[in-house]
Formats: sequence, structure tokens, C-alpha cells
Amino acid sequence: MHPDFNITAILAWGSLTWEPKDLNFIKDVGWKNYGPVLPIEFARISNNGRLTLVISENGTPVTTYFALGQLYIKVEDVIIDLQSREGCRAADIGYYIAATETFYPENFPFKNAIMDWAKKEGMENVVWTNLPEKWEYKNENEEIMSVNPDDRIEYLKNLPEDKKKLAEEYIRKAPQQTQTKYRSLIEKELDWTPIEVDINPQFKEALELENKLTFSKMGGIGNLSCLDCHHTESISTFIHGYDFKLKVRCATFGFQCQSCGKFHEVYHNERDGFETIHDCECGGKIENKKAVFCPKCKSENVEFKTRFFS
Repeated sequence: MHPDFNITAILAWGSLTWEPKDLNFIKDVGWKNYGPVLPIEFARISNNGRLTLVISENGTPVTTYFALGQLYIKVEDVIIDLQSREGCRAADIGYYIAATETFYPENFPFKNAIMDWAKKEGMENVVWTNLPEKWEYKNENEEIMSVNPDDRIEYLKNLPEDKKKLAEEYIRKAPQQTQTKYRSLIEKELDWTPIEVDINPQFKEALELENKLTFSKMGGIGNLSCLDCHHTESISTFIHGYDFKLKVRCATFGFQCQSCGKFHEVYHNERDGFETIHDCECGGKIENKKAVFCPKCKSENVEFKTRFFS
């Protein structure tokens, strides 16, 4: 293993799989369905009224999911990234660092499940959301109300319609292998049956791109030619080198604006990753994982011929 690599598993069992937002993980690997077995249950009332999944001593043993953090990112930054996605306190992110045998929180009751799994799968670090159960909420009069855990289904039944829709979506979209005791009861009482969600849509996108020109199929500097309108221009797709100031390997990657088609170059080094990726001058998003198209007529019927390769 490269000495600068950090193999960090990010655990999930709920909406993190289908709504990762800006979580930085290796999309080409995606979410895997053989994480550690942990007791999970719908046992936390969120700020918007949803009853969410958390690790619970009274939960059902569930095989969790995991994704891999970017290899060049330190585990401390993965923790901060997950905290940002969850909108929670730093104290609500759990982690295990094998090299120093660090476990947080120290009194986490399911240490062995995570440590044994990490050793088996060769994970150097494991990070997860460690929010506790929560049974209080504010009503429309800003009064703090308490819910008996045994009455959680009644709580869902009595939610205002707008909050009930959010709660239903969350429960129905939960990964199907996250099959808990109360999920079964909720399905029976409220008919909130599972909705299948593609948690790895990037794999479908990869199939769609199989016969299209992408930056991953090009290299160096060359000419992009449109076979429809015959427009031709020189573009840089990928050039690698060495940053002598930082003493690290570096590269420039080609990107294309998805609105106007203008090509851009973005710097990357193995220590810091990509520099800040800004929108195009036109306001469009720039991408390098999409199909390359002609900036003049927007056709994807294009070809690339390399002139210089590094």
C-alpha cells in the first residue's frame, strides 16, 4: 500500500446511501452492502419530524453499508466531511483508527463488531454517524413534547401532513437490507412499504458512457473534432508532472462546462487533491466525468487525436 494512502470506510444504514449530498467518497467504488453488523432502529426524532435510523442498544442487528473515503484524504478530514453532511456536532461522529487503536467514543458498546470487521476487510479507519436516540420534539407552539419509544408508530400517525410526507419518504427509502423490528411494524400499520432506490447511480451512468468519448478515454493535448459540424479545437485532457515546490506528483485534468461547452484545466496534486473547482464564466457547472461534446453544436459525435502526451 502506498504510504500516503488512507483506507477509510464510511458506514451507513439510512439516507446517507441514497442522499449523500456533498459527501466526498470514491464514487467509482460506490456503496457496498457488507459493512459491520450493528443494532439499528428508527429511534431519533429529527428537527423536521422524521423518525430516523440510529445505532441503538435496542435495535435490530443489521448488516450496514460502507463507502471508501478518498485515498489521499486524512481520516480527520473524512470525519469533518461526514460531520458537515450530517449537520451535527463533532462529538456525534464516531471513529476507529487501527494504527493507534483509537476509538471514539471510548465507551462505544459495539467496538468489537467494528474492529473485527475492519481487520477482516483491511480497513485502516472506520467513520460513522453516532447520533443518539432522541424522543423529544417541539410542537407548533414551541413546547417540548416527549414520545414514549413504545408509541413511535402513533407519533408517526399523528404528524402534520407535511412532516408525515417527509417521514414516510425517509422510512420507505431506507435501504431494504436495513430491516428492523419497527420497520416491519410500520409497514404493517401504515402501509409504508419500501421504495427501491438506486444508491449507486454512477454505475448506470458509466454504462451509458461506455460508447461515448470521455476524458478518461483521452490523454495529453490534442485536437477534438466534431463529426457533425466539423468544428475542431485543441484541448488539454490530462497532463501529469511533479510539483518541485511541494515535492509531490501533480497533474492538470481537463473539464468541460456542461452549459456552454468551454474546456477548462484544473490542477491536482497528490497531497491536497484538486484545487477549488469554480463554475464556468457562463455560470455553468464544469465536469470531467460526463460525455465530451462539441462546444459549437453540442453533438456528442466527436473524436480526439492526441498530439502530445505526458
